[in-house]
Amino acid sequence: MKISTLKLFFTLFLIGMSLEGYSQRPENRGQVQKIKGQVIEGLSKDTMIGANVLIKTVTDSLLTSTVTGVDGTFEIDRPRIPTVVVEISFLGYKKITRTLSRGDALDLGILVLVEDSKLLGEVVIEGQVPVGEMKGDTTSFNANAFKTQENAQAEDLVRKLPGITFQGGQIQAQGEQVQKILVDGREFFGSDPSIALRNLPADAIDRIEILDQRSDQSRLTGFDDGNYSKTINIILREDRKNGQFGRVYGGYGTDDRYSAGGSLNFFKGDRRVSVLGLLNNINQQNFSSQDLAGVSANATGGGGGGRPGGGGRPGGGNNNFFVGNDIGILSTGALGLNYSDKWGKKVNFSGSYFFNNTSNNLRQITNRETVVNQNLRQYYQENLINTVENYNHRVSGRMEADLNEKNAIIVTPSISFQTNKTFGDRDALTLGNSNDSLSALRSVTNAETKSYNISNNITYRYKFDKVGRTFSTDVFTAINKRDQFSDLLAASRDYIRTSLDTTLQETTALSDGFNYRVNLTFTEPLGEKSIGTFGYQVGNNKTSADQKTFVVAEEQGIYVLDTALSNEFDNKFITQRLRSGYAYNNAGWNVNLNLDYQNARLDNNSIFPTVGVFKRDFNNILPSANISYRNRESGLSYRLRYRTGTDEPSVAELQNVVNNQNPLNLRVGNPSLGQSFNHNIFANVSKVNLEKSRTLFMFVNYSSTSNFIGNSTFITAQDTLINGEILLRPGGQISQPVNLDGNFRTRFFLTYGAPIKGIKTQFNSNTRLGFNRTPGIINGEKNLNDNIDLSQGVTFTSNISKNVDFTLSTTGTYTIVNSSLQQNLDNNYFIQESNLRLYFSPNNGKLFMGNTVNNILYRGLSEGFDQSVWLWNIEGGFRFAKNNKAELKLVIFDLLNQNNSITRTISDVAVTDVFTNVLTRYSMLTFTYILGNFKQPEPSSEQPWQRGRPGGGGRSW
Repeated sequence: MKISTLKLFFTLFLIGMSLEGYSQRPENRGQVQKIKGQVIEGLSKDTMIGANVLIKTVTDSLLTSTVTGVDGTFEIDRPRIPTVVVEISFLGYKKITRTLSRGDALDLGILVLVEDSKLLGEVVIEGQVPVGEMKGDTTSFNANAFKTQENAQAEDLVRKLPGITFQGGQIQAQGEQVQKILVDGREFFGSDPSIALRNLPADAIDRIEILDQRSDQSRLTGFDDGNYSKTINIILREDRKNGQFGRVYGGYGTDDRYSAGGSLNFFKGDRRVSVLGLLNNINQQNFSSQDLAGVSANATGGGGGGRPGGGGRPGGGNNNFFVGNDIGILSTGALGLNYSDKWGKKVNFSGSYFFNNTSNNLRQITNRETVVNQNLRQYYQENLINTVENYNHRVSGRMEADLNEKNAIIVTPSISFQTNKTFGDRDALTLGNSNDSLSALRSVTNAETKSYNISNNITYRYKFDKVGRTFSTDVFTAINKRDQFSDLLAASRDYIRTSLDTTLQETTALSDGFNYRVNLTFTEPLGEKSIGTFGYQVGNNKTSADQKTFVVAEEQGIYVLDTALSNEFDNKFITQRLRSGYAYNNAGWNVNLNLDYQNARLDNNSIFPTVGVFKRDFNNILPSANISYRNRESGLSYRLRYRTGTDEPSVAELQNVVNNQNPLNLRVGNPSLGQSFNHNIFANVSKVNLEKSRTLFMFVNYSSTSNFIGNSTFITAQDTLINGEILLRPGGQISQPVNLDGNFRTRFFLTYGAPIKGIKTQFNSNTRLGFNRTPGIINGEKNLNDNIDLSQGVTFTSNISKNVDFTLSTTGTYTIVNSSLQQNLDNNYFIQESNLRLYFSPNNGKLFMGNTVNNILYRGLSEGFDQSVWLWNIEGGFRFAKNNKAELKLVIFDLLNQNNSITRTISDVAVTDVFTNVLTRYSMLTFTYILGNFKQPEPSSEQPWQRGRPGGGGRSW
C-alpha cells in the first residue's frame, strides 16, 4: 500500500480522536430529549389521529415532524438548538404554537384543537399535506403528498419522489443505486425489488422511507461497520394491514398476444400472506435478473470473449433492478408465494417461494471495430438467431429472534434450482482495414445447463452486562453445482487461402463449489459516544471444474477427446483477516475508521491434461473510513467514504482451457492470474427541505484498481495454431485475462429538485460526468481506452390530481472515446432519450386515456445504426362497479411500428454496436378487477374531524 494511503487513513483517525475528545465535554453528554403531548378535539373531546406536529426554528424553517397516533399522543426528538417552535395543526382547526427554550418542560400535556369558524363556510377545503420528514439519516416521504392515478401501483408512486430516478432499468435514490426494497421493514419475496414495486397498490402505502441500511451484524452489535445498502422501505397504511387486497387481470390482443395474472394479499396484523401469478408473451416481468442467470444472447458462446462493457467481470453487469429485459420476444410464466409473521414477541419470520419460466427469441446484428495497432483496425459483423428457455425455482427465508435480553440471532437461508436450454445460429464475417474479407463463420450450437445454489447466513450476538460490550459471529456458507452439455457444428472459411474447415464437437462442462466465511467480532465502549471493535475473519472459496470436449476425427469418423479443449482444474482461495475499528457518534457526527490486515492464498491445482500446482500469497493492509455529518436545523448533510478491497479471479478465468463456441472469437483462462486491489473514495453532499419540497444531492466517486483483471487479445493476420492444436484463421482472435495496471474511473452526479407551484409540478435536474480508463493488450501492445460521458437530464412530474398526471423528461449523453493506440480514432457518439407520459380522466376516474411517447436519437454509431426511433403507446378505457374496482382497457403498443433496441459497449480494445429485435405493434383488450376487503379501525363511529382523511388530500364538510 502506498504511503499516501496511510497518510489519508491516519489523518482520518486523528480526526476521529479529536471528535472523541470533544465528546467528553460536559455540554455534549446529555441524552436526546423528547417533546411529548396529546391532541384532542375541542368539541367532542375525542383524541385526534393524524394531527401534524412540526418542529421549526424561530425563523420558520422545518426541522422535523410527526403525526399523532391512534390515541392522539405524539413523541418527537427535541433538536439540539437553544429555541424551537412546536406547531400542531389539523385541516379546519386553529393552529397551536408553542415556543420552547432550553430548560422548559417538554411534556406539553393535553392540547385542544378548536374548529376555525372562518373555514366553515367553504364546501370543500384542501390543505397542503406535508411532503415528509427527516428521521436521522432516513428521509421519510408522506405518500398522501403525491397524487397518482386511479388503481396505480407502488412503482408509479416511487417515480414521483424527489431524488428518485430510473436509469436503464435501475432505480437510483439520491444518486446511488437502490439495492433493496422492504415492506414494513420486512423482506417481500426475498426483498426482490421488482416484485414489491409492481404488485403493491399505491393507495395502500402510508410512507416511503429512503435510508442507508446497515449490515445485520452492525444492527445487532450497535457498531457501525461502514457497510451500507441503499434501501427503500415501504410503510403500509394502518387500515391496509388487516384484510385482503390485490388485483386480477386478463387480456388478449392481435398477433395472439396475451397477458394474465394477479396478486392477492391476506394480511392480519403481523401475519401476511401474498400470492402472485403472471402469464404473458408481451415482455412483461415482475421479477429481477437473479432469476434469469445465463439468459443472454451470449449464452451459446457469442461475443468476443473477455469482459463486456469495458472491463466488467463476467456476470458482473447484472443487478437486482434490471427488470426491463425487453429485447427479443419474451414469454413469461411465474408463480410466487410470500409469508411473514411474528411468532410470539421474540421472533420475526419471512419466507418465499418463486417459480418462473421464460422463453426468449432473439435476433441480433452486431458490428464491432477493434483497434489492432496505431495503423490497423479490424471489423467484425454478425447475425445471430438465439433462443433461450429458462426454468427457475427459488426459496428464501429470514428469521430474526431476540432470544432474551442478551442473545439475538438472524438466519437467512436460500435455495435455487435452474434449468436452461439455449440454441444459437450464428453467421459472422471479419473484415480487414480496407474492408476486404478475411474469414467467415457459420455455426449452430445447442446447450443444456442444470444448476443449483444453496446458501445460508447466520448472525449471532451476545450482549454483556456493560453497555456497548458485545460478541458476535457471522457465518456464511454456500454450495453450488453447474452441469452443462453442449454441441457445436461450425464451418469457417479462409478467404485468403480459399479453404473451408468444419467442426463437429460435443462438450460436457461440470463445475461445483463450496465457500464459507466466518466473522468473529468483539465490541467495547471507549467512551460515552464511541466504541471500538476487534475481530477475525476467515474464508475459503473452493471451486472445481471439469470440461471434456470430444470432436469428430476426420480419419476415424468417430468422436475422440480433444485435449486442447479439455481441462480439469481445482482452485482454492483462502483469506484470513485481522480487523480493528473505531466508531464515534455525537451531535450529528458519525465517524467510523477501520484498519484490517489480510493474508490471502491462491492455490491452483491442474489435473488434466497436465498436472501442475500453482500457489501465490498476498498480504494487504486494508484501511477504510466513513465520516458523515448532518445539520438537523439546515437539513444539510455530508458523507465521506473511503474503501479498499481485493478481488480474486474466478475459476473460469483461471482454467487453462479454450472456449471455441465462437470459432472466430476464442477465449482461454490464465492460471497465473493474481488478485486485484481496489481503492474507492465517495463524497456526498445533500440538502433536503421537505417543507418546500426541495432536494439537492451531489456526489463524487473515484476508484482505481491495481492488478486489474483485463484482457490480452491476439488477432491473427494468418493461420495460427493455438496450443499447438487449435487453428485460428486470419481475422480471428483469442482473448485471455491478464493482470494490468492503469484502471481507474471517476463519476460526478448532481440532482436538484424543486416544485413549480403554479402548475403543481416537480422539477428535477440531473447532471452526470464520468471518466473511465480501461487498460488492455492487443497483439502485445498495451492500449488505454478512455471514455468520457457528459450527461444532462431534466424531468417535470405533475402532482395535480389522480385525474390529471403527466411526466416530461429528456436526457442527452455525449460520449468521447479515446484510444492510446489510435489517437485519431473517431468513435464519439450521442444519445438523446426523451419521454412524455400523459394520463387524463375527465370524470373522476370513470373514463380515462393515456399516452406514452418515447424518442431515442442515436448519432455517431456504426453504419445503419444512426436513427431516430419513436415509440408511441396509447390506451383508453373506463372503470365501473363500486369504487371503480372494475376496469376495461384497450392498449395499442408501438402505434408507429418503430420500436427497436440499439446498444453500444466499449471495451479495452473494441467498440461494439448491437441491434436487437424487440416487440413491435400490437393491440390488446384487458379486463382488471381490484380486490379489497379491510377490517375498519375501531371505534367505527366517525368523528367530525375524521371526515375526508382516507383520501389523503384534505377535509370534506
